[in-house]
Amino acid sequence: MSTILTTYQGAILGPIARLLGYILQGLYAVLDLIGVNNTAVCIILFTFLVNALMLPMQIKQQKFSKMTAIMNPELQAIQKKYKDKKDQASQQKMSLETQAVYQKYGVSPASGCLPMLISLPILFALYRVIYNIPAYVPQIYDIYEGVAKSVMEAGVSVEELSKMIKTNTYVINDAIKGSTAKGLANADKLRYYIDVLGQFNDDGWNTLAAKYSTLKSQIADVATQSKHINSFLGLNIADMPSLKSVSIIIPILSVISQVLSMRIAMAGTQQNMDPNNPTAASMKMMNNVMPFVSGAMCFMFPIGVGIYWVAGNVFRIFQSLGINLYFDKMDMEAEVAKNVEKTKKKFEKYGIDPNTAMQKAVNKGNEVKKDNSSISKNANSVKRDIQNNRGNKNYKEGSIAAYANMLARNDSEDKK
Repeated sequence: MSTILTTYQGAILGPIARLLGYILQGLYAVLDLIGVNNTAVCIILFTFLVNALMLPMQIKQQKFSKMTAIMNPELQAIQKKYKDKKDQASQQKMSLETQAVYQKYGVSPASGCLPMLISLPILFALYRVIYNIPAYVPQIYDIYEGVAKSVMEAGVSVEELSKMIKTNTYVINDAIKGSTAKGLANADKLRYYIDVLGQFNDDGWNTLAAKYSTLKSQIADVATQSKHINSFLGLNIADMPSLKSVSIIIPILSVISQVLSMRIAMAGTQQNMDPNNPTAASMKMMNNVMPFVSGAMCFMFPIGVGIYWVAGNVFRIFQSLGINLYFDKMDMEAEVAKNVEKTKKKFEKYGIDPNTAMQKAVNKGNEVKKDNSSISKNANSVKRDIQNNRGNKNYKEGSIAAYANMLARNDSEDKK
């Protein structure tokens, strides 16, 4: 049965969510074949699988972090050098020298953001799928279809149905709004009833059965099936966590697993951040606060969402341990050397003598250059080479060479 109507229809996240929905549907079908009809187990495996598919991006992100740790002393020296120089010329020179360091190590500043920019839409779409599983898995959709028809035929509106549970999610709000659209066919309207029923917990089913006694038997049957597929370690994943029940373990596990995940991931980068750097201070505060924020948010969402968060954190713990072990065995000096070779080829492409431009660039990546002038010498050598070649070379617009050429020309004109 197609359930395309109530799957998330966003222009960017919608297609990703539907693709992930096919993966979830396949997982549930496989589990069904072995007699495991359990949404929570499906969520856990689904979360593991999707995170595993993003592993190459995480490795690239970690590699950038490792390289950044090597470059940081030089980058911090440049920042310190131009700390009190706010004029445009100084800022341009600082930018040039910073880019020269990145070029020297063969690293692009954008390479650290790209994996995150790719993975974030996937994670947001994954959340959409987890929150409304019946819309993406026909086998679960079919469980609610019969009682949804009966409730609709009894004259109950989607809004009235939503008031029988305390949960107020975007799924319910969208269902209420969508069900009131003009000219909506009953077959399409039915899906909004299923969206709401998919959010029902024990209290919701009991309220519905008490209010419509003629449907009591049918409601009880669906409630039993729903509880069976939503049961996990004695918890109903449609319920909200409570301080007075064993469900409190979900927020606790969310906090603990996220703290461990962050610390293990950061231990792998071994970055020595300047404590006086506002960005570093903000990042440290965020890392300390975010686990407790996620723990508090667990009380605002059904247990199933908390299980999704915990499963993701657990996966990232083992992922970080594996990535850290992988990079511990990697010769970062050899990686720097490879990047240097790539950068030399880029300089040759711009008509610059790489032996001059890359002077002192092949030193050990983790060697701290105490003399700040060594950084500016590297940048100035690039500018001199470009200046010597600018009469017979056209530079690509927006390139480091073109930018350096502009600065070099400005410097010479100022001296005149």
